[in-house]
Amino acid sequence: MWLRLMPRLLLFVFSGIVSFYLLIDISHRLLNIELPHSLYQVKSIAAKLDTMTRRGTWQDYITVVFVMASIYLWQQAFSMPGSVLLNLMAGQMYGMLPATLWTSYLTAFGSVLAYFLGWMVGSPVMEIPWIQHRTNIMRDQMLNAKSSTGVFWWLLFARLFPLSPYWLINLASPFLGIPVAPFFLSTFLGSMPYNYVCVQAGQVLGELGSTSDILTLSLMAKLLLVSLISLIPVFWGKSLHAKFRGQLQQQQQNRQQRLQKDDEEM
Repeated sequence: MWLRLMPRLLLFVFSGIVSFYLLIDISHRLLNIELPHSLYQVKSIAAKLDTMTRRGTWQDYITVVFVMASIYLWQQAFSMPGSVLLNLMAGQMYGMLPATLWTSYLTAFGSVLAYFLGWMVGSPVMEIPWIQHRTNIMRDQMLNAKSSTGVFWWLLFARLFPLSPYWLINLASPFLGIPVAPFFLSTFLGSMPYNYVCVQAGQVLGELGSTSDILTLSLMAKLLLVSLISLIPVFWGKSLHAKFRGQLQQQQQNRQQRLQKDDEEM
């Protein structure tokens, strides 16, 4: 296992490091900024980029969008931390609704990149005992979901309430046979509540003292409410499935009874 894993792991790490330094160089050359590592740096960079998008040329606007999207996609593709800082910046620069939709799209698109990275390098990783155990649990949950609500609703539930880490879902999905389309859509919708909370906090970025100030009681309540509303189709789908299954069974029984009656009459 390790002989097959190490070359792919080294390739994965090498690709991540090279692309990271390319992003740093692009950010510095095009926008004269460094990648943010703290809330203070986020405030400073967000103010600068906000000025560029509002008062600069259309080329400045496109450049800012391109650089931010590239950083966001890299962070998602390689499952690195930092999305909260990028969400804060997007919230201050673009407003609540556009920023929520944009960051959710980037989260989903970046997760698809992670999906294909996992497909290319992750086969030996699946043999690691802990990952194999977690993947088997996910496979059992997915198979149960297929017979009740469907794979999409199971994926959405997994995104809204991540009992397994995002990176593991991204890595394991191609080996679980999950199609890209429901994977993308469930990530897009499932990441919205969290992105919404961060984006809303980004609109008052100057008042935040630390990232812990983001999850206030009111914002946590909104996050919980949105997540619970998103689960309504899951439970509704289960009841519908049970109802339709009962109707089909009743129809089959009626058909068998009619056939038996016809045989007796003959």
